[in-house]
Amino acid sequence: MKKLLLSTALVLGLCAPALAQVNVVPQVGVNTANLRQNTYSAAIKALVPASAATDVFCIDGSATKNIHVTHWELYATGTGISVPVLLNHNLGLDTGTAAVASTYGPVANKLSSSNPTATATVVAYNSTGGNPTIGGTVTTIRSGVLIVSLATTPVVSQYINWNFGTQAGFYNQALDIPAGATTEQYCLNLTATSPGGTLNGYVEWTEN
Repeated sequence: MKKLLLSTALVLGLCAPALAQVNVVPQVGVNTANLRQNTYSAAIKALVPASAATDVFCIDGSATKNIHVTHWELYATGTGISVPVLLNHNLGLDTGTAAVASTYGPVANKLSSSNPTATATVVAYNSTGGNPTIGGTVTTIRSGVLIVSLATTPVVSQYINWNFGTQAGFYNQALDIPAGATTEQYCLNLTATSPGGTLNGYVEWTEN
């Protein structure tokens, strides 16, 4: 009997720490499961792509932070055509004359004023500077079709709308560029096709 009581007490003693952890009552108003990440967004505005456009909108890696791209959108108005769009992972940065960010975008903006300054670089290319020279190995991550409406037709075009990771804390991987990978980038590529009009859209990402 003494052995049985001793064994029971030992089992209960081992279970106590686990039970104590399970029965912790969260503090009201505090999310104990997820931590908010510093989040940023950058948009392009009325950007006219080059003829036979290739890469038009890119985000580059950071020397100090992990970059996690979570959302990308692209809209167009133009000549009423369909434009194939690729999302490419480039192991080498594009080179060329970028669009003037203050006029056409993209400019990195904080989603909260308390965030530190973004460290990722965002860049776009337009008809003024021409198509960039694409460097390094290119891997296509996603593909889609941009249905472009006529600028005079009050019909919304079919746009590119891609999400990465999950909304509940981004437990799944997004488009991730590790800290220090400054020669990696993700780019939207129009596969040598141009909508004949303008592009608008944005990319959103987190940094940690």
